[in-house]
Amino acid sequence: MSTSARLDVEELVIVPGTPAQCQVQVANRGSIVEAYTLTPVGDLAGYAVVEPATLSLYPDAEGTATITITVPREAVVEAGDVAFGVLVQPQEHPADTAVPEAVAHVQAFSDVTAELTPRTSHGSRVGRHTLAIDNRGNRPVTVELTGKDPDAVMEFRFSPSTVEVAPGTAAFSKLKARPLERIWRGPSKTRQFSVVVTQVTAGGPNGTKAALTSVDAMMVQDPILPAWTGKAIAGALAAAAVLAGLWFVALRPAIESSAENAVEKPLKQMQQKVDEAKTQAGAAQQAANTAQNSAKNTAKGQSQQEKNLSDREKELAAQAAAMVGTPFSQRWPLKAKPGKTVEESFEVPKDKVLRITDVNFESQGSTGYLDLRKDKKSLGGVAPQYFRNIQDYRYISPLAVLVAGEKVVVSLECTAPAPGATDCENAVMVGGILTDKPPAPTTPPTSAAPN
Repeated sequence: MSTSARLDVEELVIVPGTPAQCQVQVANRGSIVEAYTLTPVGDLAGYAVVEPATLSLYPDAEGTATITITVPREAVVEAGDVAFGVLVQPQEHPADTAVPEAVAHVQAFSDVTAELTPRTSHGSRVGRHTLAIDNRGNRPVTVELTGKDPDAVMEFRFSPSTVEVAPGTAAFSKLKARPLERIWRGPSKTRQFSVVVTQVTAGGPNGTKAALTSVDAMMVQDPILPAWTGKAIAGALAAAAVLAGLWFVALRPAIESSAENAVEKPLKQMQQKVDEAKTQAGAAQQAANTAQNSAKNTAKGQSQQEKNLSDREKELAAQAAAMVGTPFSQRWPLKAKPGKTVEESFEVPKDKVLRITDVNFESQGSTGYLDLRKDKKSLGGVAPQYFRNIQDYRYISPLAVLVAGEKVVVSLECTAPAPGATDCENAVMVGGILTDKPPAPTTPPTSAAPN
């Protein structure tokens, strides 16, 4: 064989991000001048450069070229032993190709980052987040996730709490941040906390642990009872007082007077019949029968009148209950991809009326438009990129009144997510009073007349 070649190392240590060099020596054992082409081969060929790339040697002459391997500090080559070599190909005798080889030991490095979305959550009992762990190093890592808050007023649950992340990939864990105390009424409170990502290294009974990174976040704890609860209760008590006054001042005297009039007239007629019976001796039996029939008809009229009065009282009570109503509150979290629009809705149930008095728009910094509609009619909207956290709107008079079958519709049009997020994530909360539909008025009771 006219060509021989060898590397000057058997093992080359490579630190990612730092060039590593070795040399290849080529000898021409033939009888003519030979030109050689030097080409790196193996898994590291894309990161290797040979200088010079060609050698021209006389017979029995030797030449040297330098191989420089630069592995980037990225997750492109996993840590460990990787074989590499150089293809030495003569032009005159191509069959005498030589491929000297060696082993490159790529050292390990860690580069783990974490991101929490959303950074700020809202809720009365729990805040929900998603933690993304990115491994940009060149070896797999196993991490444990823990939560810490400076005031020790929260507990944290991760699903899962231990995550293994391969090089060049990301893994995800769901986080529930739960305050230990509840807020029934009053202003919202901001709870600061952080998530710590700790690497677990095998070795020993419990392994060794080292904190890699941490992420700061917060939860806005809202009261369980909405701010308008007190107003709703006060309004209900005021309505009950008005109805009670209306009953004692106007309705009850009118009903009693109507009942008296309904009884007085039949009694006078009965007395007239009795007088006529006394003066008409020849028709005594006939007068008695007439009086008896008149009494029966009068009793039927009184019974019907009492029934009409009872139905009227039930109707007034139903109208009073419909005016008081029950508090209504619903929050819709909205999540949309860039360029997409999502919506949620609530349909007013049968025989119900919804009066909207409170609207909250929540933003995490995405770009787009949040809209509130009554069916297809817009009641108002906001651009979430112009504020953070919550915009709260409260109305003395209802913003809108919806009857059964009509819908409250909230929609999110996503133009671009907040920095560091992949989706637009916002929310809309609507509050108000949900009342019964007032029953249709009936015909007032009339006086019964005898036949």
